[in-house]
Order: sequence, then C-alpha cells, then structure tokens
Amino acid sequence: MKSNIVIKIRIIGVCLLWMSSVLSLNACSFFYGEQLGSSYNEMFDSMWNDYNETYALFDVRGVDWTEQYNIHKPRISESMTDKEFFDECASMLYTLSDSHVYIKTPFGSMNSGEDRAQPDAFSLNEVCSQYINSPTKCGNGIITYGTLRTDSTVGYIHIASFSSGQTGINQKQDWASDIDIALEELKDTKCIILDVRGNRGGLTGNVSRISGRFCAQNKVYAISHTKSGRGQNDFDDGIELEIKKNGSWQYTKPVLLLTNAQTMSAGEEFSMAMTTQPHVTQIGNHTCGVFSLALERCLCNGWRYSVSVQKVTAPDGNTPEGRGIVPSQENLILNTTAQDDRQMQRALAIAQGIH
Repeated sequence: MKSNIVIKIRIIGVCLLWMSSVLSLNACSFFYGEQLGSSYNEMFDSMWNDYNETYALFDVRGVDWTEQYNIHKPRISESMTDKEFFDECASMLYTLSDSHVYIKTPFGSMNSGEDRAQPDAFSLNEVCSQYINSPTKCGNGIITYGTLRTDSTVGYIHIASFSSGQTGINQKQDWASDIDIALEELKDTKCIILDVRGNRGGLTGNVSRISGRFCAQNKVYAISHTKSGRGQNDFDDGIELEIKKNGSWQYTKPVLLLTNAQTMSAGEEFSMAMTTQPHVTQIGNHTCGVFSLALERCLCNGWRYSVSVQKVTAPDGNTPEGRGIVPSQENLILNTTAQDDRQMQRALAIAQGIH
C-alpha cells in the first residue's frame, strides 16, 4: 500500500511540473486542440494549426510545416469523402516519420512512422524454445527470465513493456518491483542478456525502477524539453532524467542489452539510460527513435490524432529523435527471421568470451 501511494505521489508531482511548463498556452487548446468547426476545411485547419503550435520536432524531422499546408490545403474540398479527407491528412502527417503521430478513425488508422518502417523479426517464444532453460515469468507476465540451456552462468531477462494495464491516476504499476525476483535468481551468473526488443514503452517511473537495479554510476542520461508556447522554438528549461541506484544491491557484472527497431518510447529511455553504464553493451538494431510524450486530440468528427510535444536530448544537446539509440558498428545487426535470431547469436558469442 505504501509503495502504491509513493508511486501516485511521484506521478502527480511529475504531472504538476509538466503542467506548470505549459501555462503560457491556452489550456483547452493545448490539451484538446482548437475546435473550429466540422467542415473538412475547418477540421484540416484545426489539425494543421494544432501541430504548428504544439508539435516539438519539426526541425529534427526536417519538415517545413507551412510548406505542407500550401501543398495539402488546396486539395481539401467539401465534396470529398471521409476516406479522401483521411488520406490527405495522412499524406501530410507521413512527412513527419514519427511513430508517436497517428490518426484513428472508425474505418481505419495511420501511423506516421510505423506504417513505412521495416520491422525487425523477433519472437520471444522462439528465444525461449531455442535458448532458455525453464523460462519463468513475473511482473504480471511482463518479465521473462531464466538461464541459457547451454550455459547456466549466463542469465536472460526479457522486459516486454514498461506499463501494465491501466495507466491513469488509479493505476497499479508495482509489477516493476518484480525485477528483484528475477535478479535474485540470476545474481550468481557471470553476465545477463537483457532483452528489450519489441518493448513499445510505458512509464518513466518503471524505467527508473528497473534500470536502477543495473546502475553502477548515477548519471543524467537525458533532458526532456516540453513545448511552452506557440512558437516552434518555445520550450521550457527541461527536466533531467537520471539513472540512479536502487535496491539493496546492483547487478554490475556485464550486461548485454538487446534492442531493435520496435524498442520504442520508454523502451528507448531505458536503452539510453543503460548505455551510460560502463558494464553495458548494446547489441541488435537501432531503437525506433521516438522519445517524446504524445498528447491525443480529437477532431469534431470524433477522429483521434496525436501530437509529440517534447524534445528529448542527451546531456550534450544532441537528440536521438529520428535515429534512435544505435549499437556500435560491430554489434549493429538486423534480424530477417525470428527463427534465425542473429542478434541473440551475437549476444551468445560475446557471453562465451566473458569469464
């Protein structure tokens, strides 16, 4: 009960900090978007203007948003069908190549980044059936762990997500503490393969809880800047994200971190945090490259769309948006089939050389 209360207090505190950074914006328009009218022209202008004032990543994505208006606005007609209007809006949003940007309608949806991305082949079932001895689940089934069939001194942990179920104010996210169960079982291993492939994100608090168990050095790994005004360069001063030690002990023996292009959002924050640690080696493909908080809005016709309102940078000011967290060249590997998991094979080869 006490841990749940602490988690809720922390969530409320973060929300208050974030809300204070956007007070200079009209509250209703920032959270819900301008609602001008239900004609196609009015809805197009409403959505375009919403992105123009609150989308945080035009410079990173290399998109001239005024140019996009000039291209697509003349194609909007009140005689067009819903599907034609959807296709025109989608065509404009595809230029952002942002997997946190989408439109959802009763007849279909689009995702600005994922629809045109090449997915990595990955199957947790294949990994477990080929490599893991007696795989065990904990943390509401999100955490899978065990040791290698061929070498019990090598541990394996897969984290499928950083959220579980409801994520509102009444959420119950204490599942992340079950990382302690997995680590107690694997504490005598010589190394751990830590797999976050296919992890599509969740809550930063769970990232902190789990990454802290692998922390050798407390370190700021990112700064999150939220839009604070209508201008494209209007951001707050930013909030530091830090990996910090937690738990009674930390696993600081070698960790082989597996990532792929479906490691997204909070999964990427975790990867960003972990790769600051000297005992962690990243293996696999680059992560997706979407770090921002995304706010969902609603057009007057009921369609929902999302806007990325943050720019996340490394402490040196560089942003991983659009490119992700990238392994070193010798460990940059793309899987073509889940059955032939070359990313896992590379991790096994490195683990064999650890004594």
